[in-house]
Amino acid sequence: MKIVKIPNAEIIAPKGGAFAYRTEPHLPSAHMVSLFIGKRGSGKSVAMTNLVRMLNYDILYVISPTFKSNSLLLKDLNIDPDNVFDNPDDTSCVDEIIKRVEQERDDLEMYLKDKEEYEYLVAMLKRNDGQIPDELLLKFYNGMVFAPPYYKYMDRHGNPRNPFIGLIIDDAQSSKLFSTKKISNLTIKHRHIGAFESDRASLGLSMFFLVQNYSCKQGGLDRSIRNNCTNAVVFKSKDESELAKISSEMSGEVSKDDFMTAYEYAMTDGEYPFLFVDLHRRKNDHPSMFRSRYDKFICLE
Repeated sequence: MKIVKIPNAEIIAPKGGAFAYRTEPHLPSAHMVSLFIGKRGSGKSVAMTNLVRMLNYDILYVISPTFKSNSLLLKDLNIDPDNVFDNPDDTSCVDEIIKRVEQERDDLEMYLKDKEEYEYLVAMLKRNDGQIPDELLLKFYNGMVFAPPYYKYMDRHGNPRNPFIGLIIDDAQSSKLFSTKKISNLTIKHRHIGAFESDRASLGLSMFFLVQNYSCKQGGLDRSIRNNCTNAVVFKSKDESELAKISSEMSGEVSKDDFMTAYEYAMTDGEYPFLFVDLHRRKNDHPSMFRSRYDKFICLE
């Protein structure tokens, strides 16, 4: 075999990447699409709450007809009740969530613009420039001093950061939300909503699906949602065909035998068992894509 190198045709990857947000080393990368698959009473809500709490989102939205009744979840995750949409048959909630994410983008863009103007004003004041526009003086004068613009999401260096946003979908299977493709389309573009005109990374949002069935004939998880899954929490199931389907669709990342070996171990590993599968694990930090719950890696030979 002979290889002939072609000049000026190398692949140049864009800066950034699919996972733009920094999470703690032991946690999965973000943004993510997480599936929690288990029968009623299996512990999906508890497992989801613990993962979302550890990820520490700034803003959480919820689509669920039952979520407002669970005050403990609202309290544990510090969710604004106005961010809970309790009718998954009203698909306009997806448009409203996108609108709110885009408003967060607009707020950040406005802050960046105001910050630039404020720095310009400070420079003119230091030069004792007498040609400062009145509107610029009035914009930042609070009656006592010239105050800089305020923004609520800042990093540890005092620089504005993108707010970290998540969306939880629970008890919504067989609703219009799933049958009309709206949630599938949002899942496909979840990393790209709230895009900036500059090269700053889009706000995007993580998505957490709590479902009783991995797939069903109507109102189930669309193939596009399953294909965009970055991690999954699988609870004990007697449905061998569903387990086979899950392992089969993950077979691009993991073999069926490895999946079942990890699954069988996790299901016998103490109280509240579930298997966590990270399809986009941090290879430098995580020795395996499999975990028993979140706190124990399952390292297969």
